[in-house]
Amino acid sequence: MTLTRTSLTPFARSMRDPDPAGARRVAQELYDEHGIVVIFPNDVAKVDAMWIEAIGKRLYGRRR
Repeated sequence: MTLTRTSLTPFARSMRDPDPAGARRVAQELYDEHGIVVIFPNDVAKVDAMWIEAIGKRLYGRRR
């Protein structure tokens, strides 16, 4: 089997689905290096999500 290269070949890596483990790895790096906490909505209970939303509104105002 012969692979054919096209002008789109350089973009092939960016056309894949995002890796959920990659997002968690980057979130861990942000926390370790800068103290930034990233909270994924599916990782918290509904009540916790409401508290987080309230804190965000207090600190940054309403979302656009």
